[in-house]
Amino acid sequence: MLLDSFHNYKPFHFTHQGASWAGKQSTKWLGTEWKGSADEKNEVRDYLDIAADWGEKHNRPIYMGEFGAYSKADMASRCRWTAFVRSEAEKRKMSWAYWEFCAGFGVYDKDQGKWRQGLLQALIPRN
Repeated sequence: MLLDSFHNYKPFHFTHQGASWAGKQSTKWLGTEWKGSADEKNEVRDYLDIAADWGEKHNRPIYMGEFGAYSKADMASRCRWTAFVRSEAEKRKMSWAYWEFCAGFGVYDKDQGKWRQGLLQALIPRN
């Protein structure tokens, strides 16, 4: 079975605020919050719908191979965004992988030797 993959960092000015590799403008984005407004949610949904629609049209499963928000964003926003993106991907029957384990986007704090509980809960909810 063929599988198609895409990355999701929408909105980029939120997910990559302060990331040096994203260019000089990324410092201007520092302090950007993701509150989960209707417009913010629709931006994510619209992007996921493009991938889901393509998969349906071509009869191919879709894998969201990367998604995450860089550590310069506030943790509450990161958790809200992560939970929403994961949930919306799953609603569209997409498999996913969080970027990444224990560096700039990490769900695990290697220095403290513990999970970032908010992100872990966003990815693997304990209902």
